[in-house]
Amino acid sequence: MSITLYTAPDCLRCRIVKAFLKEHGIEYGVIDFKADAQEFNTFYRANRKRIYRNPEGVEFPLCDDGEVIKQGSGEVIAYLLAGHALEPAVTRSELLHGWISGLYASQCPADREDDFVTLVTHLAKGGLSVLLRTDGRNPALLCRLIAAKAVAKVSLDIPGPASLYNALFGQAPDKTALAETIALVRAFPDYDIRFFAAPVPRADGSVSWPTREEAAEAAAMVFEACGDRQLPYRIACATAETPGGLHGLSPLEDAMLLKYRSASRNTLFRADIAPR
Repeated sequence: MSITLYTAPDCLRCRIVKAFLKEHGIEYGVIDFKADAQEFNTFYRANRKRIYRNPEGVEFPLCDDGEVIKQGSGEVIAYLLAGHALEPAVTRSELLHGWISGLYASQCPADREDDFVTLVTHLAKGGLSVLLRTDGRNPALLCRLIAAKAVAKVSLDIPGPASLYNALFGQAPDKTALAETIALVRAFPDYDIRFFAAPVPRADGSVSWPTREEAAEAAAMVFEACGDRQLPYRIACATAETPGGLHGLSPLEDAMLLKYRSASRNTLFRADIAPR
């Protein structure tokens, strides 16, 4: 495979990908968007629709193997490690300035867990602060990553009760797995445990936001697992900028977040809305 890496000057994420390529003996060419502006602009114009721009501009590095373009250090290394296999667990980062997100431990395929650990540890050793997201499934992988000291912050995202897990992922964590995950997350110096409202595919083919009742069931499920009504618990939601988007839904209104909060507080007394 012939790889071209599009980079920016003094780019930490670019250096991390270059180090990975070197460690694995993968040959590649480099085009710097400033030093090789004409070549980069030609590439950009030809692939504009496939290239993501964050609030500060084009995210670097970009990797082109002639068939697939991957962007951002997490997605690039995941592709180099496992082709498309890690795509359910690795998306673009929503964070800048030394942080990286878009890493979902619970969504990692079972036969790619070693690759996922390699990815996260390489990002951390390269100098990025890793925000890892989990949903209560597969606490063993979360435990491995914490033990490797590769994670700066953990977010436990509860999308709803078991029925919504099944609609979104085809599987929900059992009580034991969720309890173990909560314990691991709470032992971490920097963590969030939150109800994370995202578009849900329904049985009739429609897509909608979780209901107030589903938020209440989610909080009850969390309480049943941890037994602590004083658990710090936040209410958050997907936005248009979240990887995956809103699937045609209008952005969630503040009034609905308030309903989620009141429903959650019936069980988890410290539930509150996360800052947007």
